[in-house]
Amino acid sequence: CRIVKRIFNGKTRFFIQLILEGKPYQKFSAPVNIVGLDIGPSTIACVSKNKASLEHFCDELSNKQKKIRRLQRKLDRQRRANNPQNYNPDGTIKPGKKSWYESKRYIKTKIKLAELQRKLAAHRKSLHGKNTNRILKLGKHIKTEKLSYRAFQRQFGKSVKDRAPGMFVEILRRKAENAGGSVDEFSTHDTKLSQYCHKCGKYTKKPLSQRVHTCCNLNIQRDLYSAFLAGSVVENKLDTADVNKRWRSTEAVLQRAVSHLSKVANGKQLLSSFGMVNRLVDPIGDRAARL
Repeated sequence: CRIVKRIFNGKTRFFIQLILEGKPYQKFSAPVNIVGLDIGPSTIACVSKNKASLEHFCDELSNKQKKIRRLQRKLDRQRRANNPQNYNPDGTIKPGKKSWYESKRYIKTKIKLAELQRKLAAHRKSLHGKNTNRILKLGKHIKTEKLSYRAFQRQFGKSVKDRAPGMFVEILRRKAENAGGSVDEFSTHDTKLSQYCHKCGKYTKKPLSQRVHTCCNLNIQRDLYSAFLAGSVVENKLDTADVNKRWRSTEAVLQRAVSHLSKVANGKQLLSSFGMVNRLVDPIGDRAARL
């Protein structure tokens, strides 16, 4: 047992935490299948033998993110109003040692912001658990690119901070190993999945804004295609023979994933990273209408 300190809505609470040795009960048995995974800053693509999906990564957190940004702006306004002597005329902070006054309203906003961030972290952990269980139901051997999360933070700082893809991979690794599987991360530099076309065998660089793989009469969403190729990587090398063998049965699965994505939108504008920019779903007829 150990004592754990937690702060809820500005009030300190102490809990007794009981730790037991052993493995937790598993609600389902993961099949012995290979699952290709492609994790982006805001999307996650998953391709197995019989199913493929492309989803907005932790979409349910977007509401809390908006509230947090509003509170952060309010906190900054209150800080500036309470301490005008610490700021230059252009709004920048003066150098050197300073004393900061915190009003009661400032402290109240600060507590509200900390509580909202605590709830976001707990909600994110819950969503990570649900997503990892959904992936393990498809197969317990996961293959994905080894991402540089520092590079992700430099390019997509807010998105990485809110969704925590590194923590997601660690939870997935722990659960896969408990189920007798594994998470195999391979080098992006050696495989270059986003540049490869299995039809012609050539590597072509694509800008980040190009979200659809178009080569040799192929028209496949980029993230889904990378997740499909990830399932054929063995020891940091792409097994082209296995790719061609799997493509015959997987092509229809990838197409179904894109059509399902259009239905899920239900009249809402999709993320630009989905490769369907400015496309809305027509509720009558389930067809995509170009704006």
